[in-house]
Amino acid sequence: MATRVDVVNIQNEKVDNLELPEAVFGAAVKPHLLHEVVRMQLANRRRGTADTKGRSEVSGGGKKPWKQKGTGRARAGTIRSPLWRHGGTVFGPHPQEYGFRVSRTVRRQALCGALTAKAQAGAVRLLESLTLEKPSTKAMRGVLQALGAKGKALLVLPGRDEVVEKSVRNLPGVRVLTVQGLNVYDILKADTLILTPEGVQTLQEVLAA
Repeated sequence: MATRVDVVNIQNEKVDNLELPEAVFGAAVKPHLLHEVVRMQLANRRRGTADTKGRSEVSGGGKKPWKQKGTGRARAGTIRSPLWRHGGTVFGPHPQEYGFRVSRTVRRQALCGALTAKAQAGAVRLLESLTLEKPSTKAMRGVLQALGAKGKALLVLPGRDEVVEKSVRNLPGVRVLTVQGLNVYDILKADTLILTPEGVQTLQEVLAA
């Protein structure tokens, strides 16, 4: 079933009505694919540089602290035993690559599924155009309030717009992405998804390529 969404201006006045493309906003929502792609995104963000030193790597500890017998103390061979303060770390982390990849088909299905889920939830807003003369946090806040965008908002633009990007920098919970940078994690994280008709057309072309 096709989903129609009102197109509004920055004053939230209806100017048109647009049918969202079925191929993008009418896909099957598969939770396991969404989970897999989000897991991939978060894993690929990990630096994997955490490192600890074992007992053989910690500085010092080459000399036996006291003789084996006759002191009445527990035997010890090194002051860098993991049992000792400043000793080596047992089973600590070492640099590794956490990232992995899933197929392009799965990523595309997950992206369409995430967009469909937002459309079904009524969280998609279509803005006639989003153009500001100069960077203005106040003006951008007014636009978002007029649209009724509460919580986290994701603005999806057809291309880079430095004025819009600067205008949202000081607005908590608001993020700007281009169509090419759109991803499952940010879509699912947002409470409101704001696009333009041009952005919808570009999105359809990108996903059809």
